[in-house]
Amino acid sequence: MNRKTLIAVLFLGVMIFGGIGWEEYYKLSIPSRIQVRSGDTEEFDFSVPANAVESVSGQTWSLNRPFTMTAWDTGSYEMKVKLLGFIPLKTVQVEAVEEQYAIPCGCPVGIYMKTDGVMVIDSGSIVDVSGNEVSPAANVLQKGDYIEAVNGIKVEDKELLISQIEACGGNAIILTIRRNNEKIDVQILPVMSQDGSYKAGIWVRDDMQGIGTLTYVTEEQFGALGHGVNDIDTGQLVEASNGELHKASIIGITKGSSGNPGSVIGTVDYSSDGQIGTIEYNSESGILGSVSDLESIPEDVERVAVPIGLKQDAHVGKAYIYSDVSGTMERYEIQIVNVNQSGAHSTKSIEICIEDSRLLELTGGIIQGMSGSPIIQDGKLIGAVTHVFVNDPTRGYGIFIEDMMYPMDK
Repeated sequence: MNRKTLIAVLFLGVMIFGGIGWEEYYKLSIPSRIQVRSGDTEEFDFSVPANAVESVSGQTWSLNRPFTMTAWDTGSYEMKVKLLGFIPLKTVQVEAVEEQYAIPCGCPVGIYMKTDGVMVIDSGSIVDVSGNEVSPAANVLQKGDYIEAVNGIKVEDKELLISQIEACGGNAIILTIRRNNEKIDVQILPVMSQDGSYKAGIWVRDDMQGIGTLTYVTEEQFGALGHGVNDIDTGQLVEASNGELHKASIIGITKGSSGNPGSVIGTVDYSSDGQIGTIEYNSESGILGSVSDLESIPEDVERVAVPIGLKQDAHVGKAYIYSDVSGTMERYEIQIVNVNQSGAHSTKSIEICIEDSRLLELTGGIIQGMSGSPIIQDGKLIGAVTHVFVNDPTRGYGIFIEDMMYPMDK
């Protein structure tokens, strides 16, 4: 047994008996997907005591030291990873891709989304005609449930849901709901309230809106935010049926400071003339969709496509973010201080520090509303800003553009 293997075995033993989950630790150290440009040789370094075997050719790589991969044709294949060469750990999807390009943006956009079903945000009590306080939905519905139908009648908005409940005539109703991607039927008995109408004691939402930053545009799609749109009450990722992207403008800034994240103050043109795209997907890695045409994106975006940087292209050192938080599109200097390719926390894969005095003077660093600002390094679009450190607004996180364009949960 060589020295590296012995050290790995000893470390494994410490983790096993220390109870910190060695298998999960190593799983999280290796990404679930690797992209390699066709015709290029890419270098990776995961520092994991494991071997990887390509499922078709049988080629083997040792992952406990830097290694290279070369792809001559586009396509996808699997790489089986075994810890210490014999303990099955995970399967990595390897994709050989052509060089890709996108237009980095950095402009504010308005976001409007319809939920896929009527979302339950809470249940409450009702005072019935007899003066009793009752809670018909308690222990039946949960926060984050999506109501799809009432007595078999499809409901897509809260108005139709309310009308169906009011028409129950005092009889129990069957709600078809979606919970954790599973459809189930539940029964609720609405009660007559003191105003004479039947109610079920449910707080619901069927849409949401806000402002964020457009990250990139291609002829096929746009990406924005770099993180998912979550409901403010439940904290859960919103399951959207459709949505719209609209023109927006920044009219004010609340500067960030330690313990007090700043924010942009903006206006959104929600008219049909203000719509610039359609939202098709809301994932943990941001929102995706398509724009009407490239000319519909704001005028201050320079319509010049740059190469898409893969995870292995990102490195510690100087980079830039694009933002028109000042009212004019600017390029601000940042430092990338850490890069984590594992994908364990995809929206926090790139740690950044704002160094540009202009942005620090204007905003104090990263503020709410800047999520999605594109990160450019070595002339490539490598990621987008996602989070700010609450106690230090000059520092924050970003997501790899690769994960944003091709989210694992899509």
